[in-house]
Amino acid sequence: MRSRAVIPGSPELMQRNTCNEEVMPVETDETLLRKAQKYLRSAAVLLELEDFDSCASRAYFAMFYAAQALLAKDGIQPSGPQGIRTSFLQAYVATGRLPERAGLALEEGAALQELADYSQGFLVERREAEKTLQEAEAFVNSLARFMPDYSAS
Repeated sequence: MRSRAVIPGSPELMQRNTCNEEVMPVETDETLLRKAQKYLRSAAVLLELEDFDSCASRAYFAMFYAAQALLAKDGIQPSGPQGIRTSFLQAYVATGRLPERAGLALEEGAALQELADYSQGFLVERREAEKTLQEAEAFVNSLARFMPDYSAS
């Protein structure tokens, strides 16, 4: 029997905060890491299809969700994309737990994602998409090693 898809914002996903306002639940680190790995696979397919803008976008979001997974694992729950990137940089790159290259990959990926998703033309070239995908693969795999309880399936 197939499970029914749950639509974001639907009552099945919503929780209530202390002010009795509806809020989205916090995803687990394992769910976020699985999403990151799924986005990597999607980015690889999009590269093969020569959809370089979409490839770069999915590759960035793979890094984004992996960063969010590591933050969640450590009990850090910032809000918003910039808050997640900033918290990741402060908690892991600035402290030396991860190399500076990890922070640069995330920031460069974010800039390329903005260009890819919000420009009216097709602006990402093959070499940029390939580089971003390679960086994302290294980023996600590195962060997965910080989560020993996670086993890829």
